[in-house]
Amino acid sequence: MIRQRLVIACVVGLFCPSTFLGCQGYAFQEVPTSVVQKIVWTDDFPITSMVDILFVIDNSGSMAGEQHQLAESFKVLAAGLEENFGDKYRIAVITTGMTSQGCQQCSVVPASCTNESGESGVFQDLIGQNLGTPEEPNFVFEADPSCRIVTPANKDCFYDEESQKGLVFVGVLGCGYEKGLASVREALSRAMLDGPNYGFLRPNATLAVVVVTDEDDCGEVGEINEELPGIRARACYYAAKEEGPDGDSIDPEGKPYSLTPVDVYHDFLQNLKGNRTGMVKFAAIVGIKDVNDPETTTIDYLQDGSIVDVCTTPGCSSGQCSAKPSTRYIRLAQMFGGDGLLATICQADFSQTMLDIVELVKCPREFLLMQEILDPDLANILINDEPVPLYTCNVPELFEECAGVEDNSCSVGECVRSWVFNPPSDPPDPNSPGGTISFADHYKPCDLFEEGQQVHIEFVYVPVKPE
Repeated sequence: MIRQRLVIACVVGLFCPSTFLGCQGYAFQEVPTSVVQKIVWTDDFPITSMVDILFVIDNSGSMAGEQHQLAESFKVLAAGLEENFGDKYRIAVITTGMTSQGCQQCSVVPASCTNESGESGVFQDLIGQNLGTPEEPNFVFEADPSCRIVTPANKDCFYDEESQKGLVFVGVLGCGYEKGLASVREALSRAMLDGPNYGFLRPNATLAVVVVTDEDDCGEVGEINEELPGIRARACYYAAKEEGPDGDSIDPEGKPYSLTPVDVYHDFLQNLKGNRTGMVKFAAIVGIKDVNDPETTTIDYLQDGSIVDVCTTPGCSSGQCSAKPSTRYIRLAQMFGGDGLLATICQADFSQTMLDIVELVKCPREFLLMQEILDPDLANILINDEPVPLYTCNVPELFEECAGVEDNSCSVGECVRSWVFNPPSDPPDPNSPGGTISFADHYKPCDLFEEGQQVHIEFVYVPVKPE
């Protein structure tokens, strides 16, 4: 999970307590002289009680099992959203399909086609059901326009456990030239938001885009020659890498292997929220070799020019168990930094990933550290440039400072730490190898500010010296 923001600065000698970023007299003179480094950790996030989530679900031929896994884990996502947002969340579904040369309307081409709903950026309102199995699917659909936007009031539209139907089942006859990012940009374009997708995007709600696919992104319509003999959808990967298996940068018909840069989509999403920090989240549940080392996921070729798989779902026995490298989605998630999330699609249970998505979109209550704190008493936190007292009386909105747990001077309540350091787990969590910091219930940053405000946290500490 991509969540940390760090700036590391080296200092010589000891810290001066009187000038150390508003330090409240901590005993920095006791830091061993061998310590020559401080960590300045920062995070920026908005105060918002609303979230709009756009799911982009691949509906090509290999995705039946993944749609079932997503359906079965939805209750975890819904519970987390309701706990943190109440009735103020919205969900919409689109597919990775865009009408193009190789993917015409279903009324014209019965396979590898696009529907009027769910594709080309139009919100899905077809309730799907698989009458077969994940290995041998048989999807049927019925239209329900009331399910175009999902809220807590109609959350069964996304997936209903009793009937085993829902928007999540987008089928497997969709376009084989998956253009998920183009579909996102189309779905959230002004024309679509004023038209068929009206009522989804709220100005002060966090926007989260969640892509679920076992393929890479294939750019905009017209950027590759679709249905090239002997190449077909592999052209998407050649264009994503800008090089075919023989080193050619141009396809057999003379078109360059090239796609719209992913930073165009990053900038588009950020602009939707006025470039306000933390208002856009991007989660990619995709083909990735190592979530903790995304750079290892590359596009590689076999001798026949086909693409090497990067992962296989544990316990899967069907012929659709592997995923191709999703390099463009990975790159986009990385561009969002702490507002991006990477997860592998090669997993038998998406429940933990759904919990991670909730953590990504909610107002943070716990903050992840890359390096362990030498001594929490020597650390300092500032919120919007104001120092946080190390001890306060545990009464919400009182913010009465006190001297320590033995201090009985609180006019109301007891004197407790305003925040605590939680040491690393054993083995360490790769997302927080240095442990975490969490605020007391009466001093949570998200409760201190009004809706729409931006919060900047700065945490300065001395790390444990590496062995």
